[in-house]
Amino acid sequence: MSRTYRVLIIDDELFIRSSLSRLVERQGFEALQAETGQEGLEKVFTERPEIIFLDYQLPDTDGLEVLREIKRENQDALVIFLSAHGTYKTVAEAIREGAFDYLSKPYPDEDISLVLMKAKKVLKLKNEVLRLRARSEKLHNVDEVIVKSPQMRKALELAVSMGRQGDSAVLVEGDTGVGKEVVARLIHSSSPRAGGQFIGVNCGAISKGLLDAELFGCERGAVTGALSSGKPGMIELAEGGTLFLDEIGELSLNEQTKLLRVLETRKYYRVGGLRERTADIRIVSATNRSLENEVQAGRFRMDLYYRINVVKIKVPPLSERKDDIVPLALHFMERFSAKFNKRVKSISAEARSALLAHQWQGNVRELKNLVERAVLLCPGEEMDVKALGLENRNHLGEKSLVIDFLDEATDLESINRAIIEKALLVCNGNVSRTAGRLGLKRGALRYRLQKYGIAFVE
Repeated sequence: MSRTYRVLIIDDELFIRSSLSRLVERQGFEALQAETGQEGLEKVFTERPEIIFLDYQLPDTDGLEVLREIKRENQDALVIFLSAHGTYKTVAEAIREGAFDYLSKPYPDEDISLVLMKAKKVLKLKNEVLRLRARSEKLHNVDEVIVKSPQMRKALELAVSMGRQGDSAVLVEGDTGVGKEVVARLIHSSSPRAGGQFIGVNCGAISKGLLDAELFGCERGAVTGALSSGKPGMIELAEGGTLFLDEIGELSLNEQTKLLRVLETRKYYRVGGLRERTADIRIVSATNRSLENEVQAGRFRMDLYYRINVVKIKVPPLSERKDDIVPLALHFMERFSAKFNKRVKSISAEARSALLAHQWQGNVRELKNLVERAVLLCPGEEMDVKALGLENRNHLGEKSLVIDFLDEATDLESINRAIIEKALLVCNGNVSRTAGRLGLKRGALRYRLQKYGIAFVE
């Protein structure tokens, strides 16, 4: 898979910067420029260039000091040292400090082309090593791929298949807590991008006014509280890897339009930025609602829906794959026993029956939280019904939450509000515990509390 590498040219001579930029771009690289050492270091921090041409004599410092700072920030950057007054001592010092190569001014274009070819080969080799290392290790923290049920096995097999087949967009559908991110990570780990970053974004947990900056990044001063040097967005951080957009249905129409452009052109701008950037990423999306209904209601763009839904993977709820419940519980039991230095080794027959009878409204996330609590409370080596808290099977809302569909005012929003209010009451107003009972992340619950106007205490 080809990718565009970024080349930063740090030189105080405009003619050098301009001519080098043109040559670099003709070779298929993206060129960035800096006139001083300080400006160059700022771009090293914010733009993360893979290749750097660095002049020895700069107006504010010398190139060797800049080289040391670059290597402290990004050990993998390939720095080509430039000087019109180079001596053997200067060359030796630059190589000792980690320079990739050294060129004396004036240099012919052929030398620049040759050093760029060498650098590109080294970068490709490094990326391949990272990819192979990632494949040889455990699947990128996908430690919850415990599957016995044929429904879930089919979903995971499709995820692996889609991972291997290139960069097509995938939409993962399923209820809250079923493991949609696990499926997304499996797609990433099975793909040629496995050596790159997997960056997950919960679109429902970020304030509407900040989501643009979080996704696309922002330039200096574009957003209140932004760093003086600007801030890279999630798209930028996922460069060469996979961007996972959870709860994609929460995006505003304006944000959907910008994301559509990224999918169609692979181009985007930072908030407040004028330079067009290239997005070398794969996008995997997830939703716990029907996007078809959202399209019909005018809340989701039809063209974006078809773009993100090249292939759809439906993750069944835990209630439809009961074969997975006990194996998952045993897996979580072993993990948390080791984490908390406990000696819990088994689950009683009665407890297994209670696990299978439970409704699992929060799916795998609820099961995981329940087992973690049970391990902490379990006094011996066998986890029983009491430790799990399932002895009376009083599931949330099972007896006290009544929904009357004869009431014309009853709709999904009012039901959601009633469930959240009931959960808060059961958890004595504790937001974190309420989020756990509902199988939500804390930020996602806070968003819904604000959306429905439900009072809560942080």
